[in-house]
Amino acid sequence: MPLKYLIPVLLLLGTTAPLHARLGETQEHCILRYGNPVQYLPKGILFLKDGMKIYITFTAGLADSIFLQKIDSSAPQRAKPISESEIKQFLSENSGGCQWQYSSVLPDGDVIWITKKSELGALYSQATCSLQVYTRENIAR
Repeated sequence: MPLKYLIPVLLLLGTTAPLHARLGETQEHCILRYGNPVQYLPKGILFLKDGMKIYITFTAGLADSIFLQKIDSSAPQRAKPISESEIKQFLSENSGGCQWQYSSVLPDGDVIWITKKSELGALYSQATCSLQVYTRENIAR
């Protein structure tokens, strides 16, 4: 393929690349996506990118839980709520091809979803404005 046709294709692929980590990705892939980690912790890696705090834990070298918070730029220690559309997008990106179903709302307002095959779960915490997706293996350990 001539170079003049290849460049637009590469640019298009670059602009449609996913913005969020995916369950099942390797540590190396997460580092390529988010850049140098802010901190390595005993069970995972913390990243800061595009106004998001992303904490990813791993089992057998693969991401088994992803925690997201939007950082309030005027007060970096405070998180901002994640919109319903952002939650839907993130759940879709981390569905493993399964359909999410609403599970319940806890007394504190937290919302829980599971996939129909119950292999994945998700929680949105009202108190911390955080969204977490996790595998069954993550819960078991």
